[in-house]
Amino acid sequence: MPDVYTDNPTEFFQSVDRDPDDGGDTVTTFQLMWGTPPVDREQNEYWQELEKRLGVTFEPQFVPAPTFDSKFSTMLASGNIPDLVFVDDQSATQLQAIRDGAFADLSEVLGGDGIQKWPNLAARTPDIWQASLKNGRIYQIPSAIARITNLVVMRRDAFEETSIGPEPADADELMTALTEISQTTRDGQKIYGFTDVDKNRPLFYRLFRVGAEWQLDDSGKLVHMSETENYREMLEWLNAAWSAGVFDPNSLTPESENTAWRSALSYAAVTETYGGSLFADAAEQHDGAELDYFSLPGFDGTAPLIIQNVPYGRSTAISSAAAEDEERLHRVLNVLDYLSAPWGSEENAFIGRGIEGRHWEYGEMDVSVPIEEHEEELGVEYVGVESGRPRYGAHPDAVDTAERFTEHMRTLVENSETRVLEGLESASETFIQKGPQLAENLTDFENGVISGRSDPSELSDFISTYMSQGGEDIRAEYETALEEADR
Repeated sequence: MPDVYTDNPTEFFQSVDRDPDDGGDTVTTFQLMWGTPPVDREQNEYWQELEKRLGVTFEPQFVPAPTFDSKFSTMLASGNIPDLVFVDDQSATQLQAIRDGAFADLSEVLGGDGIQKWPNLAARTPDIWQASLKNGRIYQIPSAIARITNLVVMRRDAFEETSIGPEPADADELMTALTEISQTTRDGQKIYGFTDVDKNRPLFYRLFRVGAEWQLDDSGKLVHMSETENYREMLEWLNAAWSAGVFDPNSLTPESENTAWRSALSYAAVTETYGGSLFADAAEQHDGAELDYFSLPGFDGTAPLIIQNVPYGRSTAISSAAAEDEERLHRVLNVLDYLSAPWGSEENAFIGRGIEGRHWEYGEMDVSVPIEEHEEELGVEYVGVESGRPRYGAHPDAVDTAERFTEHMRTLVENSETRVLEGLESASETFIQKGPQLAENLTDFENGVISGRSDPSELSDFISTYMSQGGEDIRAEYETALEEADR
């Protein structure tokens, strides 16, 4: 479990003991973007300061998050691959690009003591590197991430008024409480158990102890989660919950809304609960709304099952072309080393917040407060992969929940497990080719059962189809990989 912080550093250490490069090179990127692009370089003091610190001309290509996968494919097809590329290796499209040789094999450069030339790249624990290897080789620079980054939030004020209370013991009691809540109106709004199916899907898996997508059964056979009895029971419960009015009728449409004040339960990120102002915002905007961490039970009265994240998150790959010249590769690695400075460093503070006095200033409890006038200058880079240890940091509005948060997360950790296939996701060629379509078919079937369009009794037929369309091939390829890995 990561350390839990209740305040932010006000003194920073220097993580890069190296002069900037000589400014004679240009480093290009292909990176995610949310919202609108930042102000152009000529009017952007943050961009100018970033280039001064890096010693290169920094040329990012901003790609909107919703279209990233399709733009990624177009970029690959063009053959013009930028130096630094944001890569999500849980995406079959992007994983295929790694396997096809679009990105440099960095094993020889970063292996052994070589990585010590770049201390921020080196500041990753062995499990992070091990899990991100592809066929035992380094093709991406991963970032540290907490093993558990999401929890469940409840409308405590709504649960307190049910016959069950805020601590249902199993799925039946939870159904009773949610059904009662979904028959009420609070602060002039209709309240439902859930207002967004997609966002809460992991919550349902945890409740019914479904486990990872591929898992070993009691006999040691690799099975898909849809083949388990727990998965079948989950579908039956969700189907009944829809019939009981627990779901907002719009929860399966683009109009679905997962605001915590309209849903009794919500699967939420730590960054928006303990690390954000969600609790305070809900209380301020909706009279009587009291949010709290929810102790999700196991469906049978035991405990929920949480599947841990792989131990790395955002990744950056370096194009094969950029690695053809050793001197240039080192320059690109210098840039990436600076951008991946750890939390608590002066470099990290600048990357994330900009220039003190222009982009931010200290506010209450030494929290940096953005200066709105120049906010549009930020967002120039999103290829940096923060190093160091993962952490849970409090928002000022959530500081008072630190003890409750810590105990809650400790319970989640105690009821969690890793994926049996961790680090082996790329071992199935069929998954790379057919995984996205199979995942879409599974989601469509689940949604059909939830809404009553399909019946839980159709699960066996669905499994047969799923396996014939690639599931059995994926199973066989993963079984071979498990055997070779001696797991």
